[in-house]
Amino acid sequence: MELTDVVLTLAGLVTSSIILKNRSVTQPNWNKLPTLPEHLSLHPECVTADDENASCYACDSHKVLFSPLTGAGDYHLLHTCLACGKVLFRSRAIL
Repeated sequence: MELTDVVLTLAGLVTSSIILKNRSVTQPNWNKLPTLPEHLSLHPECVTADDENASCYACDSHKVLFSPLTGAGDYHLLHTCLACGKVLFRSRAIL
C-alpha cells in the first residue's frame, strides 16, 4: 500500500466516525422517547381535541409538528414543539 492509500483510508475512517458521532448526538434515541399514550399519562394536561397529537408540557404551546427521524421516507416520526423546540413523543407513520 502506498502512503496516499493509507492517508485516504484514514481520512475516510475519521470522516465516517465524525458523521456517526454527530448523528447520535443531534438526534434523540427514538426508542427512548415516549409514545403519545405514554406522554399523555405523564402529562395529562397536554390532552387536546386531536386524538393524534398533544400540547407541549414545557411551554403549553399547541403547535406540535411531526417530522421524520432521519429524512424523507422514514416512518419513525418525532413530534416536536414548534415554539420551544422540545421533542415530546414518537410515533410511526401509517404506510
